[in-house]
Parts: sequence; structure tokens; C-alpha cells
Amino acid sequence: MPAIFFFGDAVSAAGWHLAGVQTVVPAEGEEADWLARACAPPTQLVLLTAAVADQLPVALQQRLFALVAPLVLVLPDVRDQVAMPDLADGVRQQLGVSL
Repeated sequence: MPAIFFFGDAVSAAGWHLAGVQTVVPAEGEEADWLARACAPPTQLVLLTAAVADQLPVALQQRLFALVAPLVLVLPDVRDQVAMPDLADGVRQQLGVSL
């Protein structure tokens, strides 16, 4: 297993592949299966586009983002079709000071 995985669209995956990263362009509905396999040791970093993250069930998203190892990060979608999560708003909601 490689140390870094990228999950996203084919265009972005081509760039990450050139950088030496293991890339996966999951078919719709197969994202969770691929992520379960990718989050096993020795993987250290999992990169997801916002579009892939948006396809995951909320409970799975919460489990993934709570992992210490591997680190799971969401990247902007190349087509900008799915907005990135608003991290500042998420923190405000958790603190109970949301506007």
C-alpha cells in the first residue's frame, strides 16, 4: 500500500499520479469501499476532492475526519462544482457561537 492516496476526478488524478501519488477515480457509490481499503496502514495521507467527500454519508465523513492516522484532507474540486466546507462556520457551530 502506498503512503498517500488521492480520490477524485480523472483530471486531478492525472496530476497527482504524475507527482507519484496513488490515485483512485471511484465510480459513484464505490467511494466508501475504496476509502475503507485506503485508510489501512501504512497509508499516512488520504486526499479527497470536495465532490468525493460530498458523496459520502455524513457518519462516514465524521469518522474519516476524526482519524489521527491516516490524515484525511478535502481539496477543492477542479470543476468547482461542489463548494469546500466552511471550516470557520463549523468551528463556530461547535463552540455554540454560530451566527
